[in-house]
Amino acid sequence: MSTLARPTTFPQLPALDRDARIVGAAGAVVVLAGGVAVYSPKYVVVAAVVAGLVALAFWRLALGVACFTVITFPEHLPGSLGAGATVAKPLGVVLAVAWAAGVLSRRGSSRLLARDQPAIFWTVSALVALGAASSLWATDFSQTRFQLQRLVLAALLLLVVYTAAATAAAFRTVVWAFLIGSVVTAGYGIASGGYGHGRLSGIFDPNYFAAELIPAILVSCFLLVTAGSGRMRSIAAVVLAVDSVAFALTQSRGGIIALSVAFVAAVILAGRARPRMLATVLAVFAVGIGYYFAYSPSHLRGSFSGSLAGASSGRSDEWRIALRMLRNHPLNGVGLGNFVVVEPSYATQSINLSFVRLVVAKPLVAHNSYLELGAELGVGGLVLFVTALSLAVARARRALSSFAPGDGLEFYARGVVAGAIGMFAAYAFLSGQYEKQLWLVLGVLAAIPAVVQGHGANSPPMQES
Repeated sequence: MSTLARPTTFPQLPALDRDARIVGAAGAVVVLAGGVAVYSPKYVVVAAVVAGLVALAFWRLALGVACFTVITFPEHLPGSLGAGATVAKPLGVVLAVAWAAGVLSRRGSSRLLARDQPAIFWTVSALVALGAASSLWATDFSQTRFQLQRLVLAALLLLVVYTAAATAAAFRTVVWAFLIGSVVTAGYGIASGGYGHGRLSGIFDPNYFAAELIPAILVSCFLLVTAGSGRMRSIAAVVLAVDSVAFALTQSRGGIIALSVAFVAAVILAGRARPRMLATVLAVFAVGIGYYFAYSPSHLRGSFSGSLAGASSGRSDEWRIALRMLRNHPLNGVGLGNFVVVEPSYATQSINLSFVRLVVAKPLVAHNSYLELGAELGVGGLVLFVTALSLAVARARRALSSFAPGDGLEFYARGVVAGAIGMFAAYAFLSGQYEKQLWLVLGVLAAIPAVVQGHGANSPPMQES
């Protein structure tokens, strides 16, 4: 009788623990990255940045937004990475995915613009919908599609930033990221000596950069005159000094007007810090006037002599054309992104133009965000855009009075409101309706009521200097 053979057993291999697997995976990634770097180092750098932002964004959305703010503050990244302005798109997608994942995982506990500020949300949504509908009558559908993509991404950034900045700590983090982004970009521009036509430029357009510096200058002014610690005042002074020098070197005439508007708003909004803010504003004006009379930059000097057309570098022609488009198409406009497409046809109409060659051979944008949206989307588009900005400013302004006495976060908020007003004024001289800094500031501005509501009177008192 045969007996069943005992099955052969093999020794069990020791299971790799979690740390060993992580180390092994990291080693594989390093080897892979090293191989890719041989052929294209820029892809390794971009991949590393994206991977780091993914980790931060999923861990803390506010930190992801902060990194996005600093990295994308310059219009073009310096060096030879070849990423340029396009780096904002993949990083923005990462933020959007992290935001959506966070909203879904928390099941209603996240701050949402649609729930907290429905008027702003639906106003922006209506603006996007109107832009999409304008493709039905636009002359050039490809232009409408391109600008619609930019508008959708800008609106999505607004939603993400609002959720990320809606708590006291996150609000402070995002505001400081804006300050850091501004001072790093300004410092690099000054140190690299990038000038075009005598104006600071290089990795940014001087006019747009001047507009983007305004909120940083205003927040640093408020921190300088209200911060309790000497270290904070020193940091604020450095940010103010570097950004102010860069702002002056841009020689942006629209920026000067907008900064003046922001300073007036700052004095009005300063609350108990009004005497110190007024003294600071007067000092800045004195330095600015001294700079003008001492150096008298030709770009600025031309603004106060000659015709309006010459002083505006042709902007007055674009404004006249935009107004005529709005008058001819008051209900639906010419289609999103189609201002530059339709513009040459207006050179033959009864409009007094000073630079006809530019209008016909090299059509330019309207150099006015409000007029351009009005020309492209009609009165409805103009009203929706202005309403979204006005609602955010009005509700943030109303929330300022709800900060607990002695709450240092109050002056961050006051600086943001005054700076936003100045930035919105600057875009009366620029077609910046799709600029990411505009929508980022709008998101931070809209978050102020939520910050006040969540912060309340539980914050530690500010130490007065």
